[in-house]
Amino acid sequence: MIIPKSILKEIKYFCELNEIEDIDKFVIDILKIGFNVEKYGNAPWTKEVEKIVEKEIIKEVPVEKIVEVEKEVIKEIEKKVFITDDEKVKELTWELDHLREMITTKEQEIISNAHNMKSLNNKIEDKKNEVDTLKEKLESVNKKLEEKKEVPPPPDIYGEEGGYWGSNLRDKK
Repeated sequence: MIIPKSILKEIKYFCELNEIEDIDKFVIDILKIGFNVEKYGNAPWTKEVEKIVEKEIIKEVPVEKIVEVEKEVIKEIEKKVFITDDEKVKELTWELDHLREMITTKEQEIISNAHNMKSLNNKIEDKKNEVDTLKEKLESVNKKLEEKKEVPPPPDIYGEEGGYWGSNLRDKK
């Protein structure tokens, strides 16, 4: 098949723009598509198949030297037509809309829950910081108590008033 140079030039330019490397395959694919459109028409779901059945019926009638030939041509046209149920289409459309609304609602719930989780995580983090601060204060207070801790003098074996070591005499003032 010979393709005119002007058309071939346009095809090559189109292939370059669309980064199509195999030009021959592209041309064959486009040729198939065009042929199918010509053969079946633009609507892909209605298909009209035309069958031509030719039958040649020869009848001989016994008459003097007269032979009559009759030809009968029968055309059979087969059409495939898709029939839709409008009630079913309406029902499915309603169901589709309902499911889309449910998806939107669930997405909003997810966003709300994520926001609440973020808020709770922030509160938890704040409480952890409070606990850490309180721990530091407690450690500081414990250190101060350790530093201030005084060792009390040993108790006097003679009572509160005191006495001499090894003596049972008491100092009285």
